[in-house]
Amino acid sequence: MKKVSALFLIFVIFSCILSVQVYAQIKLNKILIDSGILKARLLDYQPALKDLNRAVAMDSGSAEAFYNRGVLRYDMKDYYGAIDDFSRVLELKQSYVEPWFNRALAKDALKDYDGAIRDYTKAVAIKADYPEAYYNKAIDLMEMGKYPEAEMNFSRALQYKPVFPEASYNRGLCRYSKKDYMAAIQDFNEAIRYDSSQADYFASRGAARAALGNYQDAVIDFDAVIRMIPSDIQARMNKALAQMYLKQFEAAVITYTEVLNQQPGNGEAFTNRGVAKQYLNQPGDACRDWEKAVDLGNGKARSYLLKYCKK
Repeated sequence: MKKVSALFLIFVIFSCILSVQVYAQIKLNKILIDSGILKARLLDYQPALKDLNRAVAMDSGSAEAFYNRGVLRYDMKDYYGAIDDFSRVLELKQSYVEPWFNRALAKDALKDYDGAIRDYTKAVAIKADYPEAYYNKAIDLMEMGKYPEAEMNFSRALQYKPVFPEASYNRGLCRYSKKDYMAAIQDFNEAIRYDSSQADYFASRGAARAALGNYQDAVIDFDAVIRMIPSDIQARMNKALAQMYLKQFEAAVITYTEVLNQQPGNGEAFTNRGVAKQYLNQPGDACRDWEKAVDLGNGKARSYLLKYCKK
């Protein structure tokens, strides 16, 4: 599940009376930081790291230097290094919200979900209207199987950012997990309303509609998935099953045949196509499908063979 990244390159300004020598040192430090940021944006990572290392060596109290080096290290996938730098920033300035958020992202990359959740929680304690932090925290809670808590955090994200299709979709998944299919569909509808390009949104809504027995609309959703991803086997299998429930057996045979054209070793498709053919009063074809399914190891097909095909 994709998380929201917000690795901001910030600039920290301190106001105080400085000597000429100290001012010159700070100015050089700022030049190194700006140079490192520019090189990082150009994806010239090693020279950028060299500049930011010099900035940190020059001023070990520069939250700006540590922060931006942490951003760079994160981009370079040096997640432990990024965590060290963001931790250093927080030693200097705990009131910054971005280091908490970005350190959480680095912990996420290391699958330290407990640590990431603690940091996201701190971020929203500093800035209550931080929908991305609630969202990422909720994703971590889902990874840990804590769906009720995840749902609450998705709701908080949507409270501060009503147009947030990813949050609507994932809250729908949480609601689906507790079989609240109507509420899940409402969330999937909202996600699709603002982003109709995501096949997962249609697939999940189709599954929820099928769970409620609304197979006709489920077929429409699975067709949408197939249009977007023609190679999606599961969408075709789900569509065919919905067609079976609708007693559209000829259509189901066509859909299962499409599956088998893409995946000839799909024993479940052979089995279910055989069932559809049996309903269409094509026992010979049905038995041949079940024989193929048995050869592929499908136990259910064996029971159909014994019941309908044994001479």
